[in-house]
Amino acid sequence: MIIELKYYRKITPILIVLFSTACGNSKIPDDVKWEITKEEPNNAFSKDNLEIKLNKKVDETTLKEIALELRKDRKQYDNLWIFYRIPNMTNGLAWATTHFTPDLRVEIIGSTAADDIETSKTTDIDGKILGKWRSEKSLMGAALILFKDSGNKLKMRIVFKDGEKMESKIMESKQEGQIRYDDDNEYGEYYILEANGNLGMYGKDGKFDEAIKIE
Repeated sequence: MIIELKYYRKITPILIVLFSTACGNSKIPDDVKWEITKEEPNNAFSKDNLEIKLNKKVDETTLKEIALELRKDRKQYDNLWIFYRIPNMTNGLAWATTHFTPDLRVEIIGSTAADDIETSKTTDIDGKILGKWRSEKSLMGAALILFKDSGNKLKMRIVFKDGEKMESKIMESKQEGQIRYDDDNEYGEYYILEANGNLGMYGKDGKFDEAIKIE
């Protein structure tokens, strides 16, 4: 009994440490996953660039917590530049950044989950909704809404996260068995309805984005 008590006294503090570590002090929600996809340290200039892949859009508080976690092992750099990308956003501008220069500054460049709810609303459209898509890459989370108005005219509405809207008349045609949508813009850009239901965005140099179907 004395031997068991002795070992109990030794083990107890260890268990407390393990329990504290398991519980953690992190405020990052359990359903948020992230990973470092690229890191470019530069000791000569005391800076480090990180690219992070998120599994979904998060709020500023969560971004701050992730940034502080990354900063722990990189305190030797005066400047730590952290760029975040979300699913369906493989390149181009980052969805958000958390830069230490050396103080932390959090900025969400693209749309938030709350923005997405607002931009996808169609209650003010008088007509038939034919499709909705979201461009995370080139339009930074803006929604594209294809519809026929009350006069049976085909139109595309683009709704940006700040509430600004652009609307244009659309001409539908066929291109190599796929549906093509043109709005006669000055840049020669057009849309192709892809086989997966997404909306390909094309220009003179070919495809530059693919807006993801949201409904």
